[in-house]
Amino acid sequence: MWGKSGRWAVGLMLTSTLVWAEPGPTSATVDQVLSQQHRCSATLLLRSQALTREQQHQACERLLVQEARFHQLFGTEGSPVADDHNLAMRANVYRDRDSYVAHVTKHFDVPSDNGGMYLEGAPSQPGNQAEFVAYQKQGVIWNLNHEYVHYLDGRFNLYGDFCMNLHDDHSAPEYCPQPTPPLPHLVWWSEGVAEYIAKGQNNPKALALAGEGGYSLSELFNTSYNVNGGSDRVYRWGYLAVRYMMEQQRPRVEQMLTLTRRGDYLGYQQLVAEWGQQMDPDFERWLIELGRITN
Repeated sequence: MWGKSGRWAVGLMLTSTLVWAEPGPTSATVDQVLSQQHRCSATLLLRSQALTREQQHQACERLLVQEARFHQLFGTEGSPVADDHNLAMRANVYRDRDSYVAHVTKHFDVPSDNGGMYLEGAPSQPGNQAEFVAYQKQGVIWNLNHEYVHYLDGRFNLYGDFCMNLHDDHSAPEYCPQPTPPLPHLVWWSEGVAEYIAKGQNNPKALALAGEGGYSLSELFNTSYNVNGGSDRVYRWGYLAVRYMMEQQRPRVEQMLTLTRRGDYLGYQQLVAEWGQQMDPDFERWLIELGRITN
């Protein structure tokens, strides 16, 4: 998900109670542990513990292609939302999960019982540094593609920081104020678009759910992290909802983004209320067809 602002990566168990993993004793600073630095571009910096030069270049190439695709889809290159000073994201990559658990809580004030986090921070403050924390798994940076979309979406599609966006997460490191805003929230979009751009057409777990059915589109607009949450609903059904809207209802997406880019989140909620259940039958038809094609 989004210092202070964090968005959980795929792989986090979403529950109403956050359980912090014990980080273990360590006195090493973040610069001592993540001693390697590699700049991919003006918008992306890698800081790592054990990435090889080849792994660094491969990660950069993948993300620069993804960044170009994002801007091609949304026409946003060079046009961040107002008051956003997150000029670049820094990916902080630990050697493995053990190292992540040992260090990440001390280094970034985040829990370690997850697959990585995007920390947006306070984008309205000049000099703010957007961060991603993760670890290497099976030779790659775990969840990097998904989290980089959070950076892009937050900078170009969603005004303000994570606490200004609509969700029900009040945990560290943001500690967003309560009470939770009323539904509908934006979790279906923020997590769904990260999955959609990171995975494209290749998302077998989500496609399997499409064939089974389970949620109407209007229900998915009410997805959040704690209420109406869970990994399948947040990530896989979020992917399906975003893919449908991007491919079948693009004018409505542009109408929505006009509001979120200027921070009119009340206007967004009113728009979703106006949509109501209008798209539910077509979404159901689309799911059936998608399931038929992929199975």
